[in-house]
Amino acid sequence: MSAFSFRDSEKLHFRPDDEVLGIYRAVNPTRWLPEAQEIETLAKALRDKYGLMLDDIWHEGLTLGGLFQRVQQARGKTASA
Repeated sequence: MSAFSFRDSEKLHFRPDDEVLGIYRAVNPTRWLPEAQEIETLAKALRDKYGLMLDDIWHEGLTLGGLFQRVQQARGKTASA
C-alpha cells in the first residue's frame, strides 16, 4: 500500500476483504475517482516487482486479498484462501 503513502503502523489495520477503491475513497472522501498518480504508482509497483498488470486484474470490487492472491499467482505460488 505504499502507493497510497500509508505508514507501516497504519498498514496493520487493513483486512483481506478491504477493497482497494474503498480504501482510497475512505482516505479521500471528496474525490470519487482516484488520482492517476496514486493508481499509476500502484500499477508500476505491481508491474516492476511482480510482472503483474493492474489493468488485467482491475475491477471496482478488487480486494486486498484478491490482489494478494493475484500477486502470489504471478510469482508462481498458490495463495491459501
